[in-house]
Amino acid sequence: MAKKPNNKPIQKSASERQPAAAAQGNTSKPINWFSVKSLCIILAVISFVLYANTLLNGYVLDDKMVLRDNMMVQKGFAGIMELLTTPHMRGYLVIPNDLYRPLSLVMFAIETQLFGNNPMFNHFFNIVTFIGCVVMLFLFLDKFFDKKKTAVAFIGALIFALHPIHTEVVANIKSRDELMCFFFGFWSLNLFMNYIKEGKISQLLLGVFTLYLAYISKETVIAFVVIIPMLFLLYHNENKQRAIFITAGMAAATAVFLLVRTVVLSKYNANQPGAAIDFIDNALVNAPSMASKIATEFYILGKYLWLMIIPYPLLANYSFNAIPFVGFGDVKALVSVAAYGFLLFIAVSRFLKDKKDPWVFAIVFYMGTLFLFSNFPFLMGAEMAERFAFFASAGVCMAMALAVDKWILKNEAVNVLALKSSKVLMILLPLTLVFGGMTIARNFDWKDEYTLYKTDMEKSPDDCRIVQFLATAISEDMYVAEPDTMKRKEMDAESMKLLKRSLEIYPKFAEAMVEMGRVLERRRQYQAAVEIDKKALELKPFNATANNNLGSVYITLGRYRESIPYLLKSIEVNPNFKFVYLNLGNSYNQLKVYDSATANFKKYLMFDPENMDVKKKISTAYYMWQKYDSVAFYLKQVLAAAPNDLDALNMLGAIYLNTKQYPQAIEQFSKAIAINPNYLLAYSNLGKLYYNSQQYDKAIDILTREYNIAPRNGDLPYLALSYQKLGKMDLALKFEALAKQVYSDFKLQ
Repeated sequence: MAKKPNNKPIQKSASERQPAAAAQGNTSKPINWFSVKSLCIILAVISFVLYANTLLNGYVLDDKMVLRDNMMVQKGFAGIMELLTTPHMRGYLVIPNDLYRPLSLVMFAIETQLFGNNPMFNHFFNIVTFIGCVVMLFLFLDKFFDKKKTAVAFIGALIFALHPIHTEVVANIKSRDELMCFFFGFWSLNLFMNYIKEGKISQLLLGVFTLYLAYISKETVIAFVVIIPMLFLLYHNENKQRAIFITAGMAAATAVFLLVRTVVLSKYNANQPGAAIDFIDNALVNAPSMASKIATEFYILGKYLWLMIIPYPLLANYSFNAIPFVGFGDVKALVSVAAYGFLLFIAVSRFLKDKKDPWVFAIVFYMGTLFLFSNFPFLMGAEMAERFAFFASAGVCMAMALAVDKWILKNEAVNVLALKSSKVLMILLPLTLVFGGMTIARNFDWKDEYTLYKTDMEKSPDDCRIVQFLATAISEDMYVAEPDTMKRKEMDAESMKLLKRSLEIYPKFAEAMVEMGRVLERRRQYQAAVEIDKKALELKPFNATANNNLGSVYITLGRYRESIPYLLKSIEVNPNFKFVYLNLGNSYNQLKVYDSATANFKKYLMFDPENMDVKKKISTAYYMWQKYDSVAFYLKQVLAAAPNDLDALNMLGAIYLNTKQYPQAIEQFSKAIAINPNYLLAYSNLGKLYYNSQQYDKAIDILTREYNIAPRNGDLPYLALSYQKLGKMDLALKFEALAKQVYSDFKLQ
């Protein structure tokens, strides 16, 4: 049936209409709140307000690995080239199946150079990058609809900005890789959209370049291998040649990334196939049966879809046993299969009717980007994660906007002023309040590790890793910050209770055993610590922390030779585990293997070059090794940083004494005594120096002062001999008798 002609006057879009003031010659134009530029600003402000409270948050989860404790990132500008040419985690640990995602680490290195380790700035740039994601999505959707449904594009981007499922990606600094991948990925789509219309070669080349930047941010953008041909061969295909060039450019960016990735990972032997996936992180690796595995995968897909519509409960982690195994007889699996079957049916049926149907694109974008993380093509390192749904949520938000257009605006959203419609406001205002409120509230949960894990354990009490994470947050960060001894004991008791609970959920949980061993060692239950560490190593022989902890216990027990093999194994697994070098140095020092001791202390200083305590340890090792020049080299660095360090002054004086540089030795010992008149070591060394240089009066003066502070000290024989040299036999005999009495009492003890 032919449609009736529409006799209504065509209403121009807000961006096309000229303000009345301008028509009257008034040069001051009022702000057009409904222009594309203004809508971008509105989205940016909303996004910033939603996540502003993350600026007060600290480091959580993997933030420390990629930033604070990452050796290459901590180099700042100097580490950038190294980050671009090494596997993703090389600055923190060595793993056999690493990734290549340098761009976010480069950004972290720049922030570290400019602002130091300040999480506020890191969170700020996460927010800024997220704002870029929201704006790029809006601009893309606006172009997708040929700028004829700017209102729909804005609604889709607004829902994306508000959606609480994004809190993990924005509030977790580590997820900058996901944010940057999305930002550069959609920037490339925008550039390609411009190229398909205008044909400027610069747009094509810049689009290929930004797509490559998305790849080296995170591999999620690999889904664009399907999305880009679909977009430009079906939807925006007005110029076939340009569409082919775009597809070829996409293929080139993908090929270059895969080539560079292969070269880098191969160079460091970090692309070993078949690396084991930990059951604790993805239980699907040991599913009871293939049917159960597939049913559980569908159930997980159903959870993603649920969170897209009702984003609660949100969790920072989904480990065993947060998601139980299900079979196809379970209603949850069946509902999920039905839901995705329905989505597939809708996409196919609508596509057959209209190959440019926007609903089809939204569904395909959602299912295509989520499929990568569904565990169907390959098992992921995690069974489920909210960050995995970040890209896919763009398709859902687009579908939600289309639903508003179809059932609220009735497909009349040509004019952006439709956003002022009371019907639209009745949808958007409650959604903004609910989703916005949930987002802001969830951000507070990411304040610190204790708050996050405590909150999430209440929602997912059977997730053994969340329980272990909470125990670790208490036993490490909180314990170190707590000065009260009794409260520390209470923290250890609470940690042990949680760790036992974690092991009840999964008795073979090695990481929980490792943390338990740490707490037992601190409580001086050394044998128990040895037993639990060995049990953890039976399960995971190459666990770097377990090997280091067992070596540390052996050091405490004085079993230095036994500690070394475990410490060396820890270094083999993780060459960037700085504390192992410290433990190795201590063990070798006690075994009088001074060359190995100093070598390991120096390796520790590569990670912490301003650690004066370790420099003093090196000095002591060199002193015992009689390498006096090296001792002086490090002691002078210590004294430059801490001029009143008594031990350093005394040791430097001892070096001068041993090398017969007596004036310099006297200077150092005298400085130490001036700083602390009760510092016995300086009195002892200075008194012996005066005695050996035959300055008996001065020796008597110094040793008498030592005697007045500590009457039962071990230098009484020197005092007796000094009096004897001066012919004062009565005093010589007196102190000789005292010396014999002290020696006799010492033997009786």
